[in-house]
Amino acid sequence: MVARAPALIWVLATAALLAGCATSRTAGPAGVRAPDPDQFTQWTARGRIAVAARGEGGSGSFVWQQRSERTELAVRGPLGAGGLQLTMDGAVLELADPGGNPLDGDAARTELERRLGARLPLAEMRYWLLGIPAPGDVADGPVQPATGSVPGFVQAGWVVSYDALGEQGAWTLPARLTATSGSTRVRIVIDDWTVPPP
Repeated sequence: MVARAPALIWVLATAALLAGCATSRTAGPAGVRAPDPDQFTQWTARGRIAVAARGEGGSGSFVWQQRSERTELAVRGPLGAGGLQLTMDGAVLELADPGGNPLDGDAARTELERRLGARLPLAEMRYWLLGIPAPGDVADGPVQPATGSVPGFVQAGWVVSYDALGEQGAWTLPARLTATSGSTRVRIVIDDWTVPPP
């Protein structure tokens, strides 16, 4: 059973999550570039994620590994009900719970939504984590976050904004981002990147 907090606890948990990442990672200098997803196909991001939906929410740590079209995402903590492992290869989704019990297809999507409290756009998020829209339609006009420094975008019904970028070798990659759709909000703090050389 996933631990879900009332709205007030969600606000406090999110504040603590973001405060814990108050390092000086800011937008990189000119000449540092966003990755080309056709070349940037092998990477790992480690950090923290908080999801709020319908007045409830939770948070946890995650490790996202991208290997070409294959996504492997491990979530630990209350958000993942102690831990969950999902694999997505193209449109094929597989989910394993802490006991290693496998689910796939619609059963995996339904269980994942139940655990996280919302249906997340995982296919698009692999690109959003890199600071770029997924291939396909993007709404006109950039989204400017409250900090006023890093523009975002609207895609698949989600408003994606970047609160901070960090320099990772020759790449400029997100350190903090927020994705919002209706009453659902996802906040991601990336503490560590493993990236390919330029």
